[in-house]
Amino acid sequence: MYIDDKIFGDLEKKEFLSNRKIEELEKFPYIEIIPEDPTPKDEIKVIFTCTPSQNYKTIYYKIKSQTSEIQEVSIEIKDVIWDNDFFSFLQILEAQIPPLNKEGIIEITLNPEDDYEKDYFSFSIDEFEPPKWSQESIIYHIFVDRFAKDNFEVSLSNNLKEKLGGNIKGVINHLDYIESLGINTIWLSPIFKSTSYHGYDIEDYFEIDPAWGNKDDLKKLVNDAFERGIRIILDFVPNHLSYLNPIFQDALNNKDSKYRNWFIFKDDNSYESFFGVKSMPQINLKNREARKYIIDAAKYWIKNFGISGYRLDYAIGPDINFWTEYYYSIKRDFPETFHFGEIVDTPEYVRRFIGKMDGVLDFYLFKLIRESFIGKKWKLKEFLKIIDLRYKFYKNHIRLISFLENHDSNRFLFVANDKRLLKIASIFQFSLNDIPIIYNGQEMGANQYRNMLEGNRALHEYVRLPIPWDETKQDLELIEFYKKLSRIRKNYPALYKGDFTLGPIKDIISFYKIYDDQKILVIINNTKDEKNIYLNGVFKNLFNNKIYKNDLIIHPFEGYILLELNH
Repeated sequence: MYIDDKIFGDLEKKEFLSNRKIEELEKFPYIEIIPEDPTPKDEIKVIFTCTPSQNYKTIYYKIKSQTSEIQEVSIEIKDVIWDNDFFSFLQILEAQIPPLNKEGIIEITLNPEDDYEKDYFSFSIDEFEPPKWSQESIIYHIFVDRFAKDNFEVSLSNNLKEKLGGNIKGVINHLDYIESLGINTIWLSPIFKSTSYHGYDIEDYFEIDPAWGNKDDLKKLVNDAFERGIRIILDFVPNHLSYLNPIFQDALNNKDSKYRNWFIFKDDNSYESFFGVKSMPQINLKNREARKYIIDAAKYWIKNFGISGYRLDYAIGPDINFWTEYYYSIKRDFPETFHFGEIVDTPEYVRRFIGKMDGVLDFYLFKLIRESFIGKKWKLKEFLKIIDLRYKFYKNHIRLISFLENHDSNRFLFVANDKRLLKIASIFQFSLNDIPIIYNGQEMGANQYRNMLEGNRALHEYVRLPIPWDETKQDLELIEFYKKLSRIRKNYPALYKGDFTLGPIKDIISFYKIYDDQKILVIINNTKDEKNIYLNGVFKNLFNNKIYKNDLIIHPFEGYILLELNH
């Protein structure tokens, strides 16, 4: 039976989205800029969607990176639309900011007396891009505490909520294995000082937790990995920290603390926290001092340890203006780093982060793949058309990052209960331009013994079990499959930067990837029936180098990556 991980929760309810839209728009107009990621040479069109009560004639802007005066630009009404959610008319207003011919952060307000600490919208003018190396990345996601302890397997405990001993040395000692998979980027779960086994509640942003190692271990990992052509990305948590963090303790116990405004306290001294978890107080990143502290912490590990970037936890939590400053500040100093966000939201909402980070984890694709390959919920034509449309929707303005499972979801194999489905879903994943992630253990058939959502509770520990290093507990054939898949993707750029074109074959998944003189046909049979396929040409199977001329039999739950030889 198909298990829905319910990754989007209330976001799939129209009423929730409608109420959120109304609430946001009543506070501040919805602002869109064209182009979405402007350069110093661009004229910038600023479009406002406003309620009838939001009557503006002028916008005010300044360049944050300079001591410039506030500039004024007039607003013109361009259109009036009817909105069913508001059951009212909305105004579409427009303003033009001329080319500035210099880089910087633009901060816009709608009232010259507005507090720039609160009521403003920002974007950066720059020429930053995702580093070229990121396009070729194959990411291996390691949950450090459960991966390996020095050179040994982490022992399973009855208490899965405690630290089990995995450490940085365990990652170092398995670099040869990771390299053999064709991996060129490692994403580590948080390694900063924390009492929890997962590390998402940070006590000190500038220290490594002793349970996971020390700074020398991290330096060795970065250096040893880089010698193998592997980059290290850390998991960074800007939205919240541990209640044991000395900064929060000072703010909690002293109303006159200089850190008091770094958090959102109420009159009774209660405070905002991550999903109401009081051990994880939320950082007020509208406060510029708190913002600077977090950005400086991120820079510290890049500058001193050669970290290649960050996976940004719960990126929808911080104020959107924080991400403008984070991205501009770090990319200005470290342009070759890569920063991608965990944004569990609609694609429409995700687009707000264009120009504010290099990439995003594509949770919509995660849902789409599971529903199609396991749940059989989508018609083939509709499924492939959605894949095509999403590229047009994002317009290559932000890197999309794909995954079949992670530390917050049931493992794909647990839900599918069929290795063949995992393999064909992986073929599909590795044939897209999206940067693919393998969650540690996925490649060896690691599984779980209970449903993570059992009893309507998210019991994440079941998908964070120790990795089995005893080969008798590994699916060696599956490991070899992933090695081949990574090698094929690396050797054929059409797979990671080719144009996506719908294929000619009915009743199965088929699409072309085309780049320069490479034309690759991907065909996947996600049915229980054998299919006789007519191929118009000569093709080579990149898994086994077998040549096919015109005819091909594809078995149930089987997939091929075929190089066209005669086009």
